Parts: sequence; structure tokens; C-alpha cells
Amino acid sequence: MGYIRRPAYYKAFRCIGSDCTENCCIGWEIDVDEDSLAYYETVPGDFGERLRASIAPADAQTGEPAHFRLDAEERCPLLNDCNLCEVLLHLGEDKMAQICTDHPRYYEWFSDGREDGLGLCCEAAAELILAQTGAPAFDVTEADGVSETGTEAETELENVLFSMRDTLFRLACEDAPFDDKADRLYRTAKAQQEQYDDLLFPFPEGEDEDTDETDGDTVSWSQAFWRESTLTSLLEMLLGFEINKDDWRTLLTGAKARLPEILARRDAFLQAYQGKRHEYDNLLTYFLYRHFMKALGDDAVQDKVQLALVSTAVIQLLDVYEWLINGELTHWAQICICKAYSREIEYNEDNTEQLAAFSVLDEME
Repeated sequence: MGYIRRPAYYKAFRCIGSDCTENCCIGWEIDVDEDSLAYYETVPGDFGERLRASIAPADAQTGEPAHFRLDAEERCPLLNDCNLCEVLLHLGEDKMAQICTDHPRYYEWFSDGREDGLGLCCEAAAELILAQTGAPAFDVTEADGVSETGTEAETELENVLFSMRDTLFRLACEDAPFDDKADRLYRTAKAQQEQYDDLLFPFPEGEDEDTDETDGDTVSWSQAFWRESTLTSLLEMLLGFEINKDDWRTLLTGAKARLPEILARRDAFLQAYQGKRHEYDNLLTYFLYRHFMKALGDDAVQDKVQLALVSTAVIQLLDVYEWLINGELTHWAQICICKAYSREIEYNEDNTEQLAAFSVLDEME
């Protein structure tokens, strides 16, 4: 018997379908899993023929899986004029491709259980994520079929990381200014990385680890991040990534052009946004929950916290820019910024790895 852990808000999620302003059947390459593909081969009639003609076969040379061919407007060919899925209408929800059924849900498997979450790229999910107040809450249930046969050593490492993440969750929700919180998270992550390294690669008995203080111990992460030179480098990096939608490029370019004003007015924005500053706690928690346990694969504990810090701070940067140009940051504008960031960054592993490795402190040199 294994477990499934989910954020408490997970059960409240409902797809808003044709009411969604950024339909996940538009602008995304939609893979077709093997089970769905096999079933689609058996669908009779005119719809079956149209369904099969809409699918590009897998390419063994490139490794690209079978997927729906997007039309000239990058719409799924089976999305009708009312933005409803024709597979669902003709065949039922259980016959949709796996990714269509799952999105924006994501899953992470561990030695004795699984974690589920909702991706920030979906506006209905972003609404739930931003709305939370207080310490993060999770529902944990027992479930069959989710337990994998991990070794005792694997389970031990998982538990160490889960415990570290719990510590980070607590820090993320402390009643403290954002910059102070970010600095504590950075220092804690640095210590956690050393602790994790010692667990993986213990020093031979009788040898002492070099414990000399480094610049990272004394320099504020926030002071280093909120410098024009750092933000210029970071925005240039983001602009250099593959960009899915032009509105993201426009947002980044506009913010880059007004960095001095953004930095000068940031404190005023945070004061004006005082009643909603818990949203940044929620974003930190979201990014930590989604990405921190990936350290099991590369042992880069500190990088996963760096990714959460940079991601949340970039969203805050764009919030200040939105506030400057429009005189306010509406709730809808915040949702749009969050889902754009997630869409452009979180679904490309190269992007998340580069951001996780972006050395904020090195930018001060």
C-alpha cells in the first residue's frame, strides 16, 4: 500500500473548458499515448477517419512521439469552433489522450508513493494556488498501485529531502518581508546542500571538511538579485530561451527597458500590494513542491531552491512592471503573469535547469 500526497486545493480544481482564455489545445504540441493511439485505430466512420488523419505518427529517428497536427493557427484539429474537444464529444472523456485527461495535473513517483500537483500554467489552477492563505496544507491518502519497490537507501534519501522541504515550506510562509525570507531560504538551502553532500559523500574518519566562510555566507541573495546588472543578465537569458507566445517577449522586453524605474518603485509596489503579498509565499511553496524533490535525480538541492527563488522573484518583477504601466496590478493580471511564466519556463527542462544554475551572487562580481 502506497500513498498519494496532494495540495489541499487539488480536489477543488475544475477545468473551465471553453471559458478558458488560453485553451491548452491551442499552441501546445499534444502527444498521443500508445494506448489512445491503438484505440483511435479502431474508431469507425467519418469521425474515425478524421481522427486518424489528425495524428502525426511517431518518428523513430528523432524520437518524437505521435501527436496531433496543429493547424495554421496552432489549434488542435479536433478543437471545434466552440473550443470544445471533439474526441470528448464523440467518444467520451475516458477516450481522450492521456495528456489531455491529465493536464494541468502532474505526477512525481517515489519509492513508496506519489505526489500530484496542478501546474501554474492553467488559469483555473493559478486561481487556486494564489488564493491559499496560511501554511501549506496537503491531503495524504493510502492507495494501491502507486508504491514502487525502492531500496532502503532510496527511501532514506527521499525522507531526508522531504524533511528538508518541510523546513523550506515553513520558511516560505513566515510572517516576514519577502527579501528577508528569500535570504533565509538561500542560506538554509546552502546548508542543506552541504548536509546532503555529507550524506552522499561522507568525509573519511579523521579528515576535516573545509568550513571557511565564503561570500555566499555573508552576501544577501536579495541584494544581489535586485540589482540592475543581475536583472539585465537574467532578462537577457529569458529572452534567449525559445519563446512560445509573443506576449511573453513583449512583457520581458518592456520590463528590461524600465528596470531602473522598477527598482526605484518596488518598495512602493510592495506597500500597495501589502494585502496580497501572501501570493508570493504561495508561489514559493508551489515551486518548491513541484521541483525540490527532483534533487533525487541530480543531487542539486540548492539549485532547486534557487529555481523557486528566481521564479517567484521574476514574477514579482513583472508584477511591479505591470503596476507601473497600468497604475495597478489586478488579480487577473497576476494570474496572466503567473501562467505565462509557467508556460514559458516550467515545461522546458533546459529552461528550468539554466534558471536553477543562474548564479545570482556571481553577478555581483
